[in-house]
Amino acid sequence: MSINKLVFLTSGIAAVLGATACARTEARLTPAPTATVVPGPGKGASANVAGVQVVARTGAWQWTPRDLETKVTPILIELQNNGDTPIQVRYNDLSLTDSQGHHFSVMPPYDIEGTVSVAYEVGSPYYGFSRFAVAPYLRRWYPRFSLYDGAFAYDSRYYSPYMTRYREIALPTVDMVQRALPEGVLSPGGRAMGFIYFETLDRDAGTVTLSMDLIDTRSGESIGTARIPFVAH
Repeated sequence: MSINKLVFLTSGIAAVLGATACARTEARLTPAPTATVVPGPGKGASANVAGVQVVARTGAWQWTPRDLETKVTPILIELQNNGDTPIQVRYNDLSLTDSQGHHFSVMPPYDIEGTVSVAYEVGSPYYGFSRFAVAPYLRRWYPRFSLYDGAFAYDSRYYSPYMTRYREIALPTVDMVQRALPEGVLSPGGRAMGFIYFETLDRDAGTVTLSMDLIDTRSGESIGTARIPFVAH
């Protein structure tokens, strides 16, 4: 092959790759330089507050749909309660905030008002759960999980708008529901793990911080906020 042809071929490949990169508008998140990076699947970082360890992993989704990160932002969450207080796990206690101050809430993958097929039930959890009691209104999805027997109300005003958004993009899939982190209560010594889903972020979002407010289930008071910084690319 002549040098001229090789240069032309190399330039053509670079142009195609450049066009592909430019075509992507949604962000990919990686731990920020100030984050406490942890090993494991995807790109993970952790925060420890009041004896509760929160690990967040991006780039960990491997199931259906394979292009999920072009539709929503999936983040794998691992919780370990090493404290002495039972904490509530609620989607409205988790959020993303970008460097422009834009706030993003978790998109619940459950249609509480609709019906549930057997395929969407989580008979055997894909991830590790111990000393975790699922929210009572999720019993249809988690028939083998212990139910929290205290006050844990369903917030329809929070759930409903996100189910409308999911229908617009033909989600959630069975895999998304079965691998989701459910709402519930994590007792001392307990562990829970699963995906949460946010809207897609723009590549120019800058530094994006995942926050989790840690709420004492018994008193309803905050015991701290875990924050994990990521960078959007």
